[in-house]
Amino acid sequence: MAIMAVEAGHDVRFLALTTARRMVEARGIPAIGFADLTEFAAPGAAHFGAELAAGLAPGGPVSIEESAAYLGASFAELASDVGEAEARRLYAEKGRHAFRPTGFFRRWLAALRPDAVIATNSPRAEQAAILASGELGIPSVCAVDVFALQEVRWVGQPGYADRLCVINEQVRQMMLEHGRRADEVVVTGNPAFDRLTAPEAAELGRRYRDGRGWDDGKRTILWASQIEPEFHPFDGRAGDPDLPRKVERELRELVRANPEYRLLVRYHPSERVAFVAEPGVELSGREENLDAVLNAVDIVVVTASTVGLEAAIAGRPVISVDCSVFTADTPYARFGISVGVDAPSDVTRAIKAVPVRAAAFGAQFGVAGGGHATARVFDVIQELMMEC
Repeated sequence: MAIMAVEAGHDVRFLALTTARRMVEARGIPAIGFADLTEFAAPGAAHFGAELAAGLAPGGPVSIEESAAYLGASFAELASDVGEAEARRLYAEKGRHAFRPTGFFRRWLAALRPDAVIATNSPRAEQAAILASGELGIPSVCAVDVFALQEVRWVGQPGYADRLCVINEQVRQMMLEHGRRADEVVVTGNPAFDRLTAPEAAELGRRYRDGRGWDDGKRTILWASQIEPEFHPFDGRAGDPDLPRKVERELRELVRANPEYRLLVRYHPSERVAFVAEPGVELSGREENLDAVLNAVDIVVVTASTVGLEAAIAGRPVISVDCSVFTADTPYARFGISVGVDAPSDVTRAIKAVPVRAAAFGAQFGVAGGGHATARVFDVIQELMMEC
């Protein structure tokens, strides 16, 4: 999107936070960081930054200089707001989650005076940038990455950013239910997923099918497995560690009993599972290009893997097994991404109910795909700037 803005003649200042700087600069996009903006930090930022960054190991994806500048500016702003003693207590309790350096961004944006501010729904720095722009009367756009189930607490607040760009109609409705006006929330899709519907991805899928010899008319099911913990890592809800294997057993039985289907199993990198080969069941190694795989298969089954969302955007029917400990965190069925089932034993029925010609399944379920999310978000920015 930054490249598109530059090509349109805009002067773009890209504040690349944490690891993003290396990524954007690799694409030829000039970027800056907190270390380039130290003049806008609150008093004591350099001292606090040196102190907080002292224990960081060198050689990481973010330079020590940039980490110190970010930590220092954020902590100094917190100390300015609540006092140093309380800032230290909050930092000890919450770590970086205690930060929201609105004053820092207010000073920088007041000096820069941009025509618009663009950020995602991430907390801390990006949240502070949106809030500061609102205080200064600078138009802003918040690009919501996926569902924003937690972030809706602030993104859904009236007045937070002039426009919200969301992934589908279901997320838009959630924002409206939290008080946003209809004209403030636009379904654009997520530019990060444009690659899934690009012509190159379709060609990769065709080559993948050819390489596997999948010209026999069978319908190929991808089982994108992932680890199911004994307990949810944050709220302690009980999980079933055997759930992935239960789903896989159900899918293998489906293939044994129905030769018109084929199963492709793709284990999560964290899983330690020995694949058992049998007729009609194949393995997708973690080294294989996921975009190619998704554009090659016919149906995708998940519990809560992000592969489910990517598959829907790629136009594949998705079946989600909604008894995972992570279902509440990735409610695919609720947000129109999948057909949800309550148990592994229901998977076979759901798969057989999927129409044979299920192209553009993602569009059917309200996912903004089509490979043009970047252009749609850019159009929202352009229109907002023209209005203001």
